[in-house]
Amino acid sequence: MIDATWEEKLNFLVEKDHQMRNLLQEKGILNDAYHPEMEKIHLANSKKLSELIKNRGFPVLSNAGERGVKLSWLIIMHAISSPDFMKECLFQIRIAAGQNDYPLDLLAYLEDRISYFEGRPQLYGTSSDWENGELKRTPIEDLKGIDLRRKSMGLPPLTHRPLEHEMNRPPKDPTKKAQEFQRWLVKVGWKVG
Repeated sequence: MIDATWEEKLNFLVEKDHQMRNLLQEKGILNDAYHPEMEKIHLANSKKLSELIKNRGFPVLSNAGERGVKLSWLIIMHAISSPDFMKECLFQIRIAAGQNDYPLDLLAYLEDRISYFEGRPQLYGTSSDWENGELKRTPIEDLKGIDLRRKSMGLPPLTHRPLEHEMNRPPKDPTKKAQEFQRWLVKVGWKVG
């Protein structure tokens, strides 16, 4: 049975995320670093989602519906300052996907995102980042098998997928951003210093 509470509670959280993102974008300061105000919202949203999960179980298609799952997935994808939370959600999503209770394409995106933050090659080619002013895919494991893996997750072939990035321009100071990113990875626990 679908519980409408998922959509009701999570829609508000995702809307706060979008409002802050739009505000930072308008100010021209979203693209150059992970802004503290954005991180604050992401941390608060992941904490609230974690509380909902403790009270209602993990949001899957059979209990949260497609919209509830997509809203929760977006919060999980943005919980980048909470590696343990993201990894636990990935574990739960893998189980649910194995039971046909979670969209495989969303699983693929989370798998690649976590691989990126852990410094591992991605499996499905969904992750990209700026490198020398050019948007490029982050390293991919077994490039020869990428389209078969993508197909198994309901994704189109890599050759037909344009590069996407939530930031529409490269950072003003790529070197500074890269250094800050490495410090941040250690600070939040993705990497050991």
